[in-house]
Amino acid sequence: MPEDPDAPEPQGHPSASSRLRRFAVKARRFTINQMFRRPEHPWRAAVRFVVSLMAALAVAAIAVSVYPYRSTVANVDIVVSGSVTPAHRGITVDSSLGSLQFRDVTAVPIGLHVTPRIDLDAVREVTNGGAAFTQEFRSQLEAAVPAMILHFVLAALIGLILGALIGDLIVDGAISVLANNDPVRSGSRRHRLAATAMLVGTSTLVALLALTATIGLTYRSNWWQRYAVTGLLADIAATPDKLAALDARDAGAADKVRAVLRLQDALTQPATSADTPETAYNVMFVSDVHRRDIYSYLQEYIDANSVKLLVNTGDETLVGNTAELTSSYLASIRRITEKTPMIWIKGNHDSASVARRMAEIPGVTVLDQEVVTAMGLQIYGVGDPRTYGAAGDAGSDDVDVVTKIETEAARTAVQNLNRDTYFDLLLAHEPVMADAMAATLGPTVRATASGHVHHQNDTSDLQTGDRDHIRLVEGTTGLGGLLAAAGDPMEFSILSVGTNCQYTRIIRYQLADPALPDQTRADTYGNNSAFDVHYFEPQQVRDDRVCSVDEGVSDPIPASATNLATVQDWSSQELSEESLATPSEVTPEPVSTADEAGDASIAATAGDSTPGQAVSPSPTP
Repeated sequence: MPEDPDAPEPQGHPSASSRLRRFAVKARRFTINQMFRRPEHPWRAAVRFVVSLMAALAVAAIAVSVYPYRSTVANVDIVVSGSVTPAHRGITVDSSLGSLQFRDVTAVPIGLHVTPRIDLDAVREVTNGGAAFTQEFRSQLEAAVPAMILHFVLAALIGLILGALIGDLIVDGAISVLANNDPVRSGSRRHRLAATAMLVGTSTLVALLALTATIGLTYRSNWWQRYAVTGLLADIAATPDKLAALDARDAGAADKVRAVLRLQDALTQPATSADTPETAYNVMFVSDVHRRDIYSYLQEYIDANSVKLLVNTGDETLVGNTAELTSSYLASIRRITEKTPMIWIKGNHDSASVARRMAEIPGVTVLDQEVVTAMGLQIYGVGDPRTYGAAGDAGSDDVDVVTKIETEAARTAVQNLNRDTYFDLLLAHEPVMADAMAATLGPTVRATASGHVHHQNDTSDLQTGDRDHIRLVEGTTGLGGLLAAAGDPMEFSILSVGTNCQYTRIIRYQLADPALPDQTRADTYGNNSAFDVHYFEPQQVRDDRVCSVDEGVSDPIPASATNLATVQDWSSQELSEESLATPSEVTPEPVSTADEAGDASIAATAGDSTPGQAVSPSPTP
């Protein structure tokens, strides 16, 4: 049994160890009494409140997850469940065929997951209803939103109250164990119940106010302008012709796909506005093909999306040797460019002879410090100054060296152009060079496009409020090339250009295991595609501008020409005299410049790479 410090002293003088044990027992009891038994102690109140608040939030998260909302919208049964995890935030429409994901609703990691239950009757309604069903589903779903929100708010409120109460009980239990006593003895039960009610009410109120304020401050009213599609939905939505192939194999599955696609259209169709221009044409952006036979596969996406212009930001080859451009490979490009013109710039894995060979392909326009007018857009392209496999700095992959070379080339490219020229699109192979030119030119650049790093920049980085231009960094369309390690997704983008030359929307594709025509397998069908969609905010272009396929693609002219369209001719942006002054060199912070195709295994085969100079093959390390 524990020693009682108040027991009478035994006969004789107590030993030193006995006095020490008695002091320790008294000190421990004093500390526990002071910190936990007395209600007014601040530490005790703080511990109780923090534990209750955390428990309230945890139980509320569980409540919204296990208590779904069920309804019927346009004869389609839907189940809406909630979640509180960063990985599943936003609004998601889930089905066995893939998912539609809106991730940018709010910064709070809460999510609503809509699961439609597609039965045969609903399939008939969806398939036969057409646009009428789309409008009906959207309007009824919007009408159900208040009831849906109320459902989850009540579930969260009940969870907060129960959680706060549980947290308070947990603290009481801990106090009882530590103090070896019942904390209620320190006051009346009425006082204790009042204190508990006050604690539960305060914890619930604080949690509600904090969540409401955070959601309100971070809510994005344009959340529908950015979303992702995965699975079979992405396959079919990207290339509708695949639905016919699925129809031949499984008509029932094809009908279900049509139903879900109709639901997807209802959820992603932008609100109609008189300010929204019609699409004049679509532009496909590709980069870093690295001699992968992908053009026949791209043809399917070009046809399905009415692409009228291709922009290729370089690295067509692996080592810059023209032997890589075989007759069959060039023929696959030629079949596309016979109908769809391509604008091409040199990458660091391309040589001058590769650039000349690409320029010989009908329909391909090669730019190097030249400007071209393509279907109403004024485009400036600059070839990459670096050469893969070259000796010295030109072939270096050191970050500081590369940054120096690229920014020096950017300075030269800017100095050589007519300063008040306006560019709808500026092309450079490496992002560090594109960023340097755009930073120097300022509002005269509406958008930049580059590649090189083998990964698309994040969709949220496309158009931000802290810069004047749209920034597109394309991934590797050739999956890193023939000799690259597996893991790079196949990436490309399709940009919509309005009849008034506004950039209205971009679709960014990521194909983890693209089913090329000679590699199609049943086990990958429906699991190899995903794409993100982003709607752009309007840019500062003149109201009277016109973009049309009928404008065609002009011959390139030097960037120093005086007959280029200026800012005053093309944009509503008015430039000051200061902004038109001779630009100073802008050097961005060094960034990663690895292109992931520069493997040592292929360095020894680098061929003719620089204008007028043959580069000796580099020895394999």
